[in-house]
Amino acid sequence: MMGILFLLMIVAFFLFKVPHLAMVSSKTSNLIPGESLKICDIKYSQDYKNGEGKWELKAKEGRILEKSQMVALKGVSLKLDSFEEPSYTIRGNEGDYFRESGDIILRGDVTGRSTSGYQIETSVLIYRQKNESVETDKPIRVIGPFFYVEGVGLYIDLRKKTFTVKGNVFTIVMSGDFFR
Repeated sequence: MMGILFLLMIVAFFLFKVPHLAMVSSKTSNLIPGESLKICDIKYSQDYKNGEGKWELKAKEGRILEKSQMVALKGVSLKLDSFEEPSYTIRGNEGDYFRESGDIILRGDVTGRSTSGYQIETSVLIYRQKNESVETDKPIRVIGPFFYVEGVGLYIDLRKKTFTVKGNVFTIVMSGDFFR
């Protein structure tokens, strides 16, 4: 009789405790509304330029938002590698990767560096995979081997290897073989 009573007490204890545990676990979830998954230490790469290069996206943390087909990122690094041309690495505090369009937006102390010695500094930078371009409408600073440029807005065509500062341009040309 005592054994049966003891078993009933254990079953009653678990029956009353399970709903309480479920409520606690739902309150401690780190997911925000609309978020389907949170992942850490992300590394994602994809070929571009018909197999002549690839881009690689790294982030410390990512949150996948299903309805918008977007991944919100923290601690972001984007590397654009090409087998024949200079490579570029762009870093930002935060970013968004839009899976449908392939656009990657980096925000917060964004810096970009090329293996050929160019550097970009801004607060927001957008990489558009479809036309292989980088752009912003925010204030920028571009530092090259023989020049320094400040302005507002920037468009870089990676295919044509050109960049355009959109407005309020201030340029310093440093010594070198620029005028020869």
